Amino acid sequence: TIAKAGKHFDGVSILYDHARHNGRAYVNGHCFVSITMSVPILKQRKGKPWIDYLAVPLGYAMWDKTASKLQLAANLLDEVMPMLSKRQVILLFDSWYAKKNLIQHARQYDNLAIICNVRHDTQIYELPAAKTGPGRPRKYGRRLTLDDLYENIWKKTYQMDQLLVTHKVVKAKIFGDCQVHAYVTLSKSGSRRLFLSTVEPMALHMSVAWQNSKMLRDASSREMEFYPLRLYKLRWGIETNYYEQKMFWQLSHYMVRKQTSIEHLMNLTNAEHAVMKMLPYLDDTFRSHQDDSPQELRHFLSWQIQREIIFATLAQKAQNSKNPEALLKALQDVIRSDEEVA
Repeated sequence: TIAKAGKHFDGVSILYDHARHNGRAYVNGHCFVSITMSVPILKQRKGKPWIDYLAVPLGYAMWDKTASKLQLAANLLDEVMPMLSKRQVILLFDSWYAKKNLIQHARQYDNLAIICNVRHDTQIYELPAAKTGPGRPRKYGRRLTLDDLYENIWKKTYQMDQLLVTHKVVKAKIFGDCQVHAYVTLSKSGSRRLFLSTVEPMALHMSVAWQNSKMLRDASSREMEFYPLRLYKLRWGIETNYYEQKMFWQLSHYMVRKQTSIEHLMNLTNAEHAVMKMLPYLDDTFRSHQDDSPQELRHFLSWQIQREIIFATLAQKAQNSKNPEALLKALQDVIRSDEEVA
């Protein structure tokens, strides 16, 4: 959500914003749906290979109430998935997008798995008992509540990032007729969150072992049950990208009024931000900036461009000057003190 002071923008409306902490839950502005791709990259840590993830923002779509935000999310997904047809992809989203329409649309892609946070009242069921008599077999077993899974947290629990986590294979109405892995987390404050995942834990053993070294290579099958939940933390990259773009890339300061112009400007800013994140991995010249923020790399490039312009101007003036000795001496001193100056 981006707040706007005026009402003469296309698509502007009164929106609920849970992230505002000024005593007002509603804001006049625009609502956007965005998608970010976390790409695995190979790094070196203490001389050993290490897999990290680079969160690259891909695009924005403005919600104008002609189509639901779920439909916009499905459209963004359809733009990306054809390019990832040979990759194993995991889709992460929060409880607002955990609706049957989007989930069923995402399940059309065979190489796409899902890990999502869902509402507490999401309908989940035990696996049905094996058929013992005539008639059609049951699709679902006994309905479960969060309290049922919560009680199990003391019997089969796992410690993860100061959270107690329990796991159970269940069925959920929003996922249709398929088994999913349900995780309930319990924080120190007593708050509980429910997550559903279609990822098979043991299929992750080799990939996550690179990230956590010996701890995961030696993990038992029981411990591996809980590791799909670790991948959900990658969703935070979409929040980080939005914060950086809003604070340092003037994302929310647009003054154009037409919807098409707003979307073009938003995605141009998004593309610039994405390029700054990818450049150190695409060009060896900037390899030393891999651990820098996009803002730091942008500042470095800006300074390099300004310096080249200054030196070119000084050199031109020195050639045209009648008494260039002092200017040339100053340029020579700068060149000797800076290896990058040509």
